[in-house]
Amino acid sequence: MQRRGGSGRPVKGQRDSAIRPKARKAPTAHLSTADLQEQLDRAMRERDEAREQQTATSEVLRVIPSSPGELEPVFNAILTNATRICEAKFGLLYRSEGDVLRTVAMHGAPQSYVRSGNGIQ
Repeated sequence: MQRRGGSGRPVKGQRDSAIRPKARKAPTAHLSTADLQEQLDRAMRERDEAREQQTATSEVLRVIPSSPGELEPVFNAILTNATRICEAKFGLLYRSEGDVLRTVAMHGAPQSYVRSGNGIQ
């Protein structure tokens, strides 16, 4: 003996919910305009930083093939871009040669520092 509606179809007037689970609604977060603006500002800062780093990288990569065998232009490009990205007043790049550190590039270093003998050797 077959039960009424045993064909798998709902009995007239009965909802499909007995067969299929109800779809759940995604939780909605109620963010304020200030929260949304903060998220947007953060995303824009991250985008700008990523662009700046990408630009710096491409500038350094352009210098490498244009100065084969010469490290000074490459060091200068690296230091110039690093100083700009870090928003530093000046930058120094040292190269380790055994137990000695040698200054190989300077960018925006104060004249007093350069004159003190700490300049490029």
